[in-house]
Amino acid sequence: MKKIILAVAVLATISTSAVAENNYKPEAMSVATEINYSFDGANTNEGFQLPEYGAKVRLFLNDNWVVRLNLGLGVDTQKGTEYYSEMVSGGSAEYERYNKTTTTTFSIMPGFEYHFNKFDRISPYVGAELGLRTSSVKNVTEDEHAESRTENKTPGLGFAINAVSGVDVYLCKGLYVGAELGLGYEMMNIKRGSSTVESGSGKVETDGSNSTKIGEFGFHVTPTLRVGWHF
Repeated sequence: MKKIILAVAVLATISTSAVAENNYKPEAMSVATEINYSFDGANTNEGFQLPEYGAKVRLFLNDNWVVRLNLGLGVDTQKGTEYYSEMVSGGSAEYERYNKTTTTTFSIMPGFEYHFNKFDRISPYVGAELGLRTSSVKNVTEDEHAESRTENKTPGLGFAINAVSGVDVYLCKGLYVGAELGLGYEMMNIKRGSSTVESGSGKVETDGSNSTKIGEFGFHVTPTLRVGWHF
């Protein structure tokens, strides 16, 4: 019962403030900055998935039209240890092989939005964006018994084009939270990369053995917390 009373009190406060003030949204030619965090726990080893962290800059041209620049960064690190046995004089011995894989993705996506200004605190919009995506996969293996270190690097470069739809909810003047979903196409060209092996006999560098092109079309819906402010 106390929770219900508290919720009603909060809604009443918001409604009262909405009557007293209705200038929550940014004025023409104002700038807004935004940060977001994705709750998507999917593995990012494919290199072109949506980043976990992002930032956005918006320029509000007028009440309806907005230009935007969306930046994304995702880093995924996996570490593992393999235990194996080798025959030595007098029996067998156990050794360790360490493995570490780091996948880094970056995106830069300029675009635009059209806002429907029918509400004081809520601003739904549609828009589009087009930009570049990069990925970098680095795998390092260190073998205790062989006393060797192998490093593989695989870069990737691609692009994405998306139609987006979202909403901003203004908590107070200049501060908002929101959510967004999109429909679009992504393409990533995974290069052949390179491999470097270091051992007691020296260092050997070779090119990778294959390259891959990955394309994906569909909805991009990721649970995301967006917090922004304009000035």
